Amino acid sequence: MTFSDKATRSRLRGGADILGAACVLAALVYYASRGAHLQWDAKIYLAAARAARAGLDPYVLTHLTLAPGRPAALPFLYPPVALSPFLLLAQLPVPRALALWMTLHAALLVGLVVVWRRFFMPRVPWSALALVALFGSNAAALWDLRAGNVALVEALLLWTAFACFAAGRRRAFAALVVAASVFKLAPAVFLLLLLVPTARAKARPLLFAGALVGLCALVGGPFLIGPAAAWRGFLANLPSGFPVGDANPSAWAAIESGARAFVADAAWRERIVPLAWAAYAAALLAASAPWLRGAWRAGDPVRWTMGATVLYLLLAPRPMAYGFVLAGAPLLYFAPGVFRRGGGALAFAALVSAQGLLAALSMPFGGAFGLYGAFLVLAGVWAVVLAGPPSVAESDALAGAVQDARPSARSRVRAAA
Repeated sequence: MTFSDKATRSRLRGGADILGAACVLAALVYYASRGAHLQWDAKIYLAAARAARAGLDPYVLTHLTLAPGRPAALPFLYPPVALSPFLLLAQLPVPRALALWMTLHAALLVGLVVVWRRFFMPRVPWSALALVALFGSNAAALWDLRAGNVALVEALLLWTAFACFAAGRRRAFAALVVAASVFKLAPAVFLLLLLVPTARAKARPLLFAGALVGLCALVGGPFLIGPAAAWRGFLANLPSGFPVGDANPSAWAAIESGARAFVADAAWRERIVPLAWAAYAAALLAASAPWLRGAWRAGDPVRWTMGATVLYLLLAPRPMAYGFVLAGAPLLYFAPGVFRRGGGALAFAALVSAQGLLAALSMPFGGAFGLYGAFLVLAGVWAVVLAGPPSVAESDALAGAVQDARPSARSRVRAAA
């Protein structure tokens, strides 16, 4: 094969990759434009912001109105600081505010794909990353677009934080994780990565403690001073149980679904489900312990990022469907063998996105997989990782690509900042 032939094939592959990514982008625009009027979560955020601007308590359900004569059916669940981005949006007419929020969401999803490729997987095709971002994990991103939730905001903040972590910029990492945690608090668990030494940075226990104090100040401070001091508080609105099914494809929800099918007594279910989930969590962590020990010895921040994200989603009792948008990069990073780059990566992306693609075409899977497919696919990929040799992550082609990119990762993050 001549050089010109190789160059021509490379250009053709590159062109096909860009064309595939453009098709996914067109699908994103299509679904975003069709779903702009839905966004039930965004409507609650705007109603809470309007109530706060009017001097009312946004945590009192009767103070939230979606439109004149239309009371809200759901409460506002986040800390007062989470209202900040919606105070300006609430000044706009609701249709315009929803359109702007949806446009922001589409831009966030594009940004997420850019962060994944620029800082973590430079050899994975754009089309594969875009496909997993929009349709992966039972179309988690489409769930977020329809709901107008803050999951994509959290996802981009967290993956930008992980890029800082990979580059050794731990203060920036801590600040971004805190920013991502002011909505649902759960992402604060990623601050534990500050206690992990890597090849680029040592453990920072004092920074970990300071970040926790800062998050507590952001969440609890407004209840001590200012208008929020007279508010009831968001903890009173938190649901007592977890939803089950495709809206919350978690291990907890799957266990509860099974308990409902086989245990008639509700009081017994309330005892059995937490115990069964605790046993599952202990088994998962025990099975993951050799991998975690290998990651500790390797000191690879990218490997830690990917593994921590997988464990977070597999353990979270309430990730919700849109929370699985975080899983796109780990699914491709941990893809088996021939599926780690080029056409193989695109084939694997299509495989893990099949459920979401069919759901988007109104042909959803039925049965347990239809309800918990996002969890089951991620758990299956993680099981393959744990069953493989301990050094697989260091030896595969994708990890090599990340290693090649690392010398410039720090400068890239600084330039982006």
